[in-house]
Amino acid sequence: MVTLAIAAILVTAGVPCFQHYLMRQHVTAAINQLHHDLMLARSEAVYRNAIVIACPGAPESGCAIGPDWSGGWIVFEDTDGDRALSADETVIRYGQLMQTVEVQTTSGRGPLRFFPDGSAPGTNMSISLCGHGGPRDARKLVISNIGRIRRDTWPDLDAARCPA
Repeated sequence: MVTLAIAAILVTAGVPCFQHYLMRQHVTAAINQLHHDLMLARSEAVYRNAIVIACPGAPESGCAIGPDWSGGWIVFEDTDGDRALSADETVIRYGQLMQTVEVQTTSGRGPLRFFPDGSAPGTNMSISLCGHGGPRDARKLVISNIGRIRRDTWPDLDAARCPA
C-alpha cells in the first residue's frame, strides 16, 4: 500500500512536468524546422542565382495573406517576379507544424524574399513561435536585411505575442 501511495504521488507530480517538457520540445522542433527551411530558401537563392520566396501558405493555394504561419509555409523560386506562386513555378519546400505551436510574424511584411546575394531586403522580420506554455517557452526567429537568421528566446520576446 505504501509503495502504491508513493508511486501515485510521484506520477501526480511528474505528469505536469512531463507535459511542460513535451511542449518545450514541440516548440524546439518547430523552430528548428522553420529555421532550416528559411536557411534553405536563402541558400537556394544563392545557388540558383534567383529570387526565392518563403511565405505562409500551401502548394495548392500559394502564399496566404496575413502574419499567421501556423498552417504551414512554402519556399519557391519566383521566376516571374510577382511574389506569388504561379503554375509554372515549383515548390522547393513545403513545411508544416504540429497543431500545438502557433507561429506569427511581428511585422506587416509580406512574403520573405531572398535575393541571389543572400540578402532579404525590406524591414527586419520577426517570426514568433508560441507553445501553450506561455512566453517562457516561446522562441523567435529574426531575419535581417542582409539575410541573417538568428534565434531569440523569452527575455527578448514580446510577452504580448505569447500570452501565458
